[in-house]
Amino acid sequence: MIIAETERLRIRHLQHSDANFIYQLYNQPNFIKYIGDRGVHSPKDAEVFIQKVQDNYKHYGFWLYLAERKDNGQAVGVNGLIKRDYLDAPDIGFAFITQFCGQGYAQESSQAILQHSKAQGQTNLYAITSPNNHVSEHLLKKLGFEFQRQDYFDNSTSPINLFKLLLQS
Repeated sequence: MIIAETERLRIRHLQHSDANFIYQLYNQPNFIKYIGDRGVHSPKDAEVFIQKVQDNYKHYGFWLYLAERKDNGQAVGVNGLIKRDYLDAPDIGFAFITQFCGQGYAQESSQAILQHSKAQGQTNLYAITSPNNHVSEHLLKKLGFEFQRQDYFDNSTSPINLFKLLLQS
């Protein structure tokens, strides 16, 4: 199911056929450094992860989506919303294959996610980053997110930066 399209990207639900891509994305050194090890250590783990994402689509009506190029169907990353127990609204999350970083895909897909979220009735969104993830912080500020605070959320052993965006009507 396609949830948004931009000039260059199609943003759609993750499918089991995306398992190899998810396995590759979630095991990049920068993904692990800035986001963390999500336990996706094999294509089979990626299939289990995708099933959980699909369950979250049903439960919450949103979760992470695949961002793929419209011209050739090449998957470039993921972007979407995540509901965390310690936040009162969803937070936007994104990650892209290294070879596609710096090409504007994160900003383009994030803007589509923000528009989609607003259309679905979200009034505000959060974003979280590790303190040294300056590239993501820069993008979040470009998108209009404002830094709230640094804290140890959800019993984390490392600090997390929290950003917030009020979606205007």
